[in-house]
Amino acid sequence: MEAATREKSHLNARLPYLRGDLDHLHVEFTARILGDELFDKRQTAIRNGRVADPGPSLDREGFELVAHPSETVRNRLDELMAPPGLLTQSEALRSYWAETIPLISRLSGARDVLPLHASTVRFSPALQNRQAMTPAGWPHVDYDTPESQLQLKETLELNAFDPAPYSRYVMFQCWHVLSDPPQDFPLAMCDGRTVKPDDIVPIEYHMKTPERDVTYQSSGARFSPRHDWWYFPDMTREELLVFIGFDSALGDQFKTLHVAIEDESNERPVPRISLETRYFALFE
Repeated sequence: MEAATREKSHLNARLPYLRGDLDHLHVEFTARILGDELFDKRQTAIRNGRVADPGPSLDREGFELVAHPSETVRNRLDELMAPPGLLTQSEALRSYWAETIPLISRLSGARDVLPLHASTVRFSPALQNRQAMTPAGWPHVDYDTPESQLQLKETLELNAFDPAPYSRYVMFQCWHVLSDPPQDFPLAMCDGRTVKPDDIVPIEYHMKTPERDVTYQSSGARFSPRHDWWYFPDMTREELLVFIGFDSALGDQFKTLHVAIEDESNERPVPRISLETRYFALFE
C-alpha cells in the first residue's frame, strides 16, 4: 500500500467528455470504442475520498466506499474472473451475490434486493485480454428511466420473483477490485447533485450475437464546471465501492457519472481487474 498516494488531496486527469454539440450517439457494443474526434478532453481535479471528512456517502453524493470482506473473492478468485456465457452465472458469482445482497439491504433499508444478471469483470488494457471488457474510458451513466424499468422487469422475471407492491426502486451498482493496489485505472465518481439533465447525451449500444439482437440505452456527458469528481486510491479486495445507478424517486434528475481514470502518479501501477455487479432494491 502506498501511503503517500492514499494521503494526497487529489489527482489531476484529463476526462474525455463528449463534445458539447453532440445530442445522441450510436455505438456497436462489441467495440465500445469512440473516436477521439467525439471528445472534449478537460483537465479535472479529482478529489481523494479517503482523506475527506466526512467522506462521500450514498445519501449525499450518491456513492460510498464500504468494507466488504468476501470469502468468495478470497477463495474463488479464478472462478470469478473466468468469462461467463451470455446471461449465465457461475456458482462463484451466485455465491458473491449471496454475500453482497445483505450489505445492500443494510445500506439501503430496502425490503427486497435482487441481483441483475448483468455482472461484468473488466481487465486493464495492459493485460491485453482480447476476450475481456476493458474499463469504460469516458464519463457515463448506465441507466435512464426507460432502461431502468426494462431492466427491473427482466430482473424480476429472471429471478422468478413476484414482489409485493412497492413505492420506489433503486439500482445499486457495485465495483470490487480483484487486483492488488495501486491500480492503473481506478474508478472516478461524480457527485450526482452536480450533474444536470442538460449535461447528458443519450448513447445507444447495439449488440448482435447468434443468440440475441439487443439495443441498450446508456448515456455520456458534456463537460460542466459544476461537476465534482472523486476517487478512492489503492482500493483493496476487502473494500467495495457502492453507487446509485438509478433512483426512481429522483428519476433523471440525479446522475452519478463515473469513468475509469489513469493514475499516472504511481510509478509501478498494477493492471486493474474489477468485478461489477448490480442490484435492484425495492421499498415499501
